Amino acid sequence: MNFRLKMVAWWVLSVVLIVGLLFAAAHWHLDGELRKDGRDFSHPRHPEWAIHGSYTDAEVHDILGELMTVWLWIAVPLLGASVGVGYFIAARSLRPVRRINQELAELDPLSCARGVQVPERDAELAALVSHINDLLGRVGKSYREMADFSARVAHELRLPLTLLRLRLEALAPELPPEVSEDLQEEIRQLSQLVERSLLMAKAEGGTLEHEIQPVDLSALLEDLHDGYAILASEAGLTLGWQPDPALIVRSDPALLRQILHNLLGNAIRHGKGEIRLEAASLSDGRRVRLAIRNRIAAGDTSLLGTGMGLRLVRAIVGTLNDTTFQAEERDGVFEATLELPGG
Repeated sequence: MNFRLKMVAWWVLSVVLIVGLLFAAAHWHLDGELRKDGRDFSHPRHPEWAIHGSYTDAEVHDILGELMTVWLWIAVPLLGASVGVGYFIAARSLRPVRRINQELAELDPLSCARGVQVPERDAELAALVSHINDLLGRVGKSYREMADFSARVAHELRLPLTLLRLRLEALAPELPPEVSEDLQEEIRQLSQLVERSLLMAKAEGGTLEHEIQPVDLSALLEDLHDGYAILASEAGLTLGWQPDPALIVRSDPALLRQILHNLLGNAIRHGKGEIRLEAASLSDGRRVRLAIRNRIAAGDTSLLGTGMGLRLVRAIVGTLNDTTFQAEERDGVFEATLELPGG
């Protein structure tokens, strides 16, 4: 039972108890009054007669029965009204909580430092909002410091890696071919990691520049297909590729290509069996939906956002207007969905 229903239940229970006690007290008092043995010796002709003013048991039961019937007819609508009043009071009481939740849902890593702006006179809720804002301020500060640190580290690593690659290329004739290839591959992966870290730091820090323009999504997917078909085959996977033709979206071409590389790379790295890619226009024709599904190993949570791949995708999507991204795992099937505005 949620908190609102608990408040309604407590309100209704309080009304029922109060009204029930009043009915019981009235019933007990009226029963006593009706059964009271009243005597009147003021008969004008026969003063010796004792006149009793009480009712018989049958009369008392009949009167109380009719009274209980009337009370029940009143109690049923009263109970329904108490439920409505209780729900109204609960809804009004929880309105500040709903506003706090709404403002919290609208915050992101870049705006969490501004906190929650909910005017509330209640001392307990005001203290809660104050503590939440203090926590959000510390989180926002730590996030900015972490993003700045990541960007500085990525910048510092680019030059040494570039120099190392140039020196390796110069020494390549003197090294065994397999050693040279292994070193070049390791440097390439490190360079790619640095570039991704720098890109993610810019995206999460709100400094990533982009140029929105019409992009032929179908042509872009066709350009990526052959390379990922080879990678999937080498990994023992099958690639189901079903994009509709002539799909035009509005996005940044380079960033969209980076998003697709991350999603497809994650699918091949963690997938099992078949990887399916589907892209089609939605029913309204104004948006395009792209979905990538694949089975994952039991207990593999890396696709749910703990790795750099999806974090980078979310960071980039956060900078693109009208673009949304969702990723979820259900019954061992992972699905990443990207929705873009149509061109």
